[in-house]
Amino acid sequence: MKRQSKLTVFLILFFLTINFTKAQSTINEITNEFFKVYEKNPQKAVDYIFSTNNWMSKEKNYDVENVKSQLSNFTGLVGDYHGYEKITEKSLGESLKLVSYIIKYDRQPIRFTFLFYKPKDVWKIQNFKFDDNLDAEIEESAKINNL
Repeated sequence: MKRQSKLTVFLILFFLTINFTKAQSTINEITNEFFKVYEKNPQKAVDYIFSTNNWMSKEKNYDVENVKSQLSNFTGLVGDYHGYEKITEKSLGESLKLVSYIIKYDRQPIRFTFLFYKPKDVWKIQNFKFDDNLDAEIEESAKINNL
């Protein structure tokens, strides 16, 4: 009986591991999972996105903790979260991609920018940042010189 239950537990863990790895195979899947977690807990979402890069998660990374702290302070000022929209995706070759999203809050939107790198066969976060400079950028793009 014990052997059967150990085998069952092993099989469940094995299939969960396979599904978790498969769920992170594309940038869209990684960002979708990020936002799914973000909706419930922004701090855990930051931990999740940085966990895709084992170089950043080998030890307690103070840069990651700083991002989490700044994000927490910032989002506390903008009201309730109402979802996200992709605004751009740029590539350099086939191994480096930048993806930006508008994050919708009551007071104002903010932008999340993810830089992903695929050195071999798995996408990893290379950089993550956020800002609220969207209004200045859209005003600048509307100027006649930019047409």
